[in-house]
Amino acid sequence: MGADTLGWWNAASSAAGLPTPSPAGQADSASVVGLAPETTYYFILCSYDDAGNSSRYSNVASAETGAEIPAAQAGCETPHVSPTRFDAVEDSSGVLLSWAATRDSLSSALHLWRASGSGPLILLGTVADLGQTKYRDTNVRSRHTYRYRATWADSCGDGPATASITISIGAGDSTPPLSSATIATTPPLHAYPNPSSAAVHFVIHVGGSSDQVAHIRIYDLTGRVIATIADGSFPAGDTILSWPRMTLRGDRVAPGYYESIGTVGLASVRERLILLP
Repeated sequence: MGADTLGWWNAASSAAGLPTPSPAGQADSASVVGLAPETTYYFILCSYDDAGNSSRYSNVASAETGAEIPAAQAGCETPHVSPTRFDAVEDSSGVLLSWAATRDSLSSALHLWRASGSGPLILLGTVADLGQTKYRDTNVRSRHTYRYRATWADSCGDGPATASITISIGAGDSTPPLSSATIATTPPLHAYPNPSSAAVHFVIHVGGSSDQVAHIRIYDLTGRVIATIADGSFPAGDTILSWPRMTLRGDRVAPGYYESIGTVGLASVRERLILLP
């Protein structure tokens, strides 16, 4: 194994929730979730036996995640450029979206897209008047994070999308409304159910409007690393990761007391877990 491969492995993020390997000769598969759209990812595998001995590294496989916005109809021409000067600003009535008028002759409407937290994009609205350059999204909630994109569209579909703009509603308020007190004090890490006899779900909460890096591992009471829950960048809002009670080697974790320890952004996080039989 070359030094480049070892360095690549040590710097890579671990995929959580992988299954226990099947007996030799059988095919295995796993889905890696929580990835950014329209991004190329590279994967490499290493397996361990019951004694902790590791295999050699596999070949490197790569794949690109799909587009967030549906592709246009085959053989049909769509607008060539994305909207320019696209912006989103919180105001007293919601989020005011703005953009520059188009010069693309193929454009017949503007599509506005919105995602809540780490959820998928959905079509927020269609602006058929090409002279209109503003739209107010009033269906937003305090202490929630939203992400916006825009596309010019015609009868065939959507053209290229703008970059994402993320807005955290009420992030600058010094005193949140009483009805939002629970949301405003959302901890960076929460595990449930706890105690648990099955899988444990971890809610990673990223405050503000930008991505933050999270590093979270499971330790037993002797300080030994049992599993990796998170090791990468997470978007603003809540991301839920599921841990199937498997060790780094693929064994089921025995009942007992454990701790999830790490960081979310600049915040240190620590939560004790009780695993039942």
